[in-house]
Amino acid sequence: MGRVRKSAASANVIPSPAPKKLLKEITAVYVFFMFAIYPLYYEDKYYNMGDAKWHFFKWVTLVAIIALLGVFTWYQIYLAGKDKLKEYWNINETSIIDKFVLAYAVACLLSYLFSPYKSTILYGYDGWYMGLLAQLAFVLLYYFTSRFWRWDEICLIIYLSVSAIVFLLCILHRFMIDPMQMYVGLDPGYYINFVSTLGQATWFSSYMVIIFPIGLFAFWFYEKKPIRIASGVYVALSCMTMIVQNSDSAFAAYFATLMGLFCYSFRENRQIKRFFEILIIMFASWKFMGILQTIFSERAIELSSTMMGFSKGAFTWVLLILSIAVYAGLILLEKQEKLDITKWKWIRTAALILLGAGIFLIVLYVTLNTKGVFKGTALESDNNYLLFDTYWGNNRGSSWIITVQTFFDCDFMRKLFGAGPDGFFNLVYKYHSPELVEKWGENTILTCAHNEWMTAVTNVGLVGAAAYIGIFISAMVRFTKKSPDQPEVIAPVLCILGYMAHNFFCYQQIICTPIIFMIIGIGECLCRYGKSPIWEEDGD
Repeated sequence: MGRVRKSAASANVIPSPAPKKLLKEITAVYVFFMFAIYPLYYEDKYYNMGDAKWHFFKWVTLVAIIALLGVFTWYQIYLAGKDKLKEYWNINETSIIDKFVLAYAVACLLSYLFSPYKSTILYGYDGWYMGLLAQLAFVLLYYFTSRFWRWDEICLIIYLSVSAIVFLLCILHRFMIDPMQMYVGLDPGYYINFVSTLGQATWFSSYMVIIFPIGLFAFWFYEKKPIRIASGVYVALSCMTMIVQNSDSAFAAYFATLMGLFCYSFRENRQIKRFFEILIIMFASWKFMGILQTIFSERAIELSSTMMGFSKGAFTWVLLILSIAVYAGLILLEKQEKLDITKWKWIRTAALILLGAGIFLIVLYVTLNTKGVFKGTALESDNNYLLFDTYWGNNRGSSWIITVQTFFDCDFMRKLFGAGPDGFFNLVYKYHSPELVEKWGENTILTCAHNEWMTAVTNVGLVGAAAYIGIFISAMVRFTKKSPDQPEVIAPVLCILGYMAHNFFCYQQIICTPIIFMIIGIGECLCRYGKSPIWEEDGD
């Protein structure tokens, strides 16, 4: 999206050699498969969605990685023959993100080597497949996209169009409109749990919150009218989808994404106005869904109280009116030449301080409420989100408690290197099998903490978790530093914020995790080369 900007040096570069061209082509084809085909792919509808996505990922990724490694080897031999191998590695020196990704790969390998559960962690638990092979694949995908991805406006439009189809199917499903016959043969009691072409609602929301920010950025940043209109429709569709998909984790993701965008919006008057336009679109979209839920109440699937509260409740009207009022005020101030948002950055600072204080006070209240300090007073609450027990957050409280207890129960090596990639269930059942069987039964296995960062500590230990979290934090820092010169890297930051916030309550899975690694790789590629590579080697 937007016109390709070429560097001054690019006009005089010598064309890339054949192996580099081929690396770019293979990378482009793979990214196309993952962004344009993968989200729509399924086999037996919802009956084997996890396995179906794994089958696609496994075979497409295997073929791509074999091809990429083979051509990359050819490329290195070519450079050595031209006496340019050292020059290549000097120019392609490692960034801070590269170092964390490499550290994560090494940590995963060590975790596997030191694990007593090797038979189950190579591929990972059935249905999840987040074992060693998947983790190493994510690392390789990051590397190749960070070096050989190329900017392609047509492909970006296709990727967003595919995600729009996925989002639209979600909305239709929530009104019992099933054009692809996904629900045929499925017990109506499970309709609420499965949606679109991604399966579980939490799998869907994981995908939604890392793709939506790309279209969001386009609406916020670009000037051309066709892009503004198309991205505006996309943002509205995404927000409508968000309020009906029924995973409360998406609220955390959207809030984190919008908070990030809010911080970036203090660079220009235009951008702060765009931010409030986005808020208006979002709240209006939520109310539009609420109106449809009222009009077609006999067809609308009953969602969680959180979803229904924001779509049909009066509070959203208040938020919409406030957003319109602030937006109108900004326009008026600009007309009076009194608006210079760069001088109002104290508002951003105050908002971040209030956010930090708010999170602290909420955690403090939940802690005190749980300990019974407010018992018998007006401050006491039995709300599921305000009382931390085994039932907190749709039983996440139980999973978190068991995970923390397991960490303190396990030996020093497990603390450092974990049970092995996707080996969570091995370790927690070793120490807490009776409680887990009592909670989940004999036929259901707890395979993660429903918190990706806690799960990482259990799977790959403190060493691996530190490297893993470092990938995301270092990417946001690096991209933000580069954003004045290459604004498009803001989009990956927003994707990362959405992913991290969402998966504070969820987990790695085969749909969203490879995509976020590629998005980070794409951000790194933009940092290195802009929208088109500026360093080319001699050769044909």
